[in-house]
Amino acid sequence: MENLELKRRADGRLVMKASNDKGEVTDTPVLAVGCFPWGRFGEYISLRDDKGRELRLLEKLDDVDAASRSLIEEELALRNFVPRITAIESVTDELELFNWKVRTAAGPRTFLTSRGEHPRTMPGGALLIKDVCNDMYVIPKPEELDAASYRLLWVYLD
Repeated sequence: MENLELKRRADGRLVMKASNDKGEVTDTPVLAVGCFPWGRFGEYISLRDDKGRELRLLEKLDDVDAASRSLIEEELALRNFVPRITAIESVTDELELFNWKVRTAAGPRTFLTSRGEHPRTMPGGALLIKDVCNDMYVIPKPEELDAASYRLLWVYLD
């Protein structure tokens, strides 16, 4: 596992312990940026300072501890456009795929997920869903979905 120390400051900024030019260890604010190819969520993540200089390149998020991975995933979700699901109209089983029909804050969407692809639970309870094209969708507060949407979501999760 790669040695990486990340934390969130009181002001919400993500910071990484890093050595400066004088060899002093400081908490440096960083931005998490997904590198090309963007469809490979969780791979090739650049941690950059406020001037855009790369301080660290992570080949795989699986190589860092769970706490750091969670913080980086939060940052990526904030930086990238991820449609917010507001209602689930249907989730149908089609062989090895699930066909979703949803309403998002950006309008109606239809997408497919693999049977083996389970949503990731984010800090605060949000669910992050990845479709077969590696596009991401988020349900910020699943418990706030209408009753029918909530039932469809949990049938899918079981």
